[in-house]
Amino acid sequence: MEKKRILGNILFWTTLISPIVSFSLASMIGEADIFGVAGIVRYSWVMLLFIPIGILSILIGFKLKNSTQKYKKNFIVSFICLPLLIIFGSYRFVFNSAVSYDVNEISIIEEKINFEIPDDIKVATNKLDLYNISYIKIISDESKDVFEQEIENNQLWQKEIKPEINSLLPLDIQYESEVFEYFVFYNITSNAYNISPLSGQYECIFIAYDCDLQRLIILSDYKITLTE
Repeated sequence: MEKKRILGNILFWTTLISPIVSFSLASMIGEADIFGVAGIVRYSWVMLLFIPIGILSILIGFKLKNSTQKYKKNFIVSFICLPLLIIFGSYRFVFNSAVSYDVNEISIIEEKINFEIPDDIKVATNKLDLYNISYIKIISDESKDVFEQEIENNQLWQKEIKPEINSLLPLDIQYESEVFEYFVFYNITSNAYNISPLSGQYECIFIAYDCDLQRLIILSDYKITLTE
């Protein structure tokens, strides 16, 4: 009797914290500080691994009920937490078409902007309605050092964003890029770097690099329409 009650309490608390713990694990493994939501989605399936805890809480609840002990809390916490684990844990599969982790997609951007991104990278790309946002982490320190040396020697990289260019970027990119150190804005249509376009329709690419976290953000497939 006492063992069932103790086990019931343990399963109650572990079930209660399972969504928080599993989400934290997905964020940590997915390197949310680098890849944002895309990193969490990539490893959201980790939350599904915690489902058995909630099931065990239900089973011990039945045993407690049969032995006329308090059992309702085990049912209640399971019925709340299990749907959360299933819903959020399924994001990896539900949003499979909206998020890409294909490194090869960066080569398409490289061809458009006419300079190379390091090969030793991890990538997560959010495919949105109006543009794509790629989060890139340079994996090795050697690749990082080589890339930063190239940045220093390449005049296309700017140490600040011109206000007139910054105003053209989506608000989320404006906010995120505040902590980055180097920037490139490329107008594909007019083949111009770091120049604010005049009136017309343009396809543009924006790249920002963060030295501390050796990461890049790339805004691509971004169309701008300006009027006089």
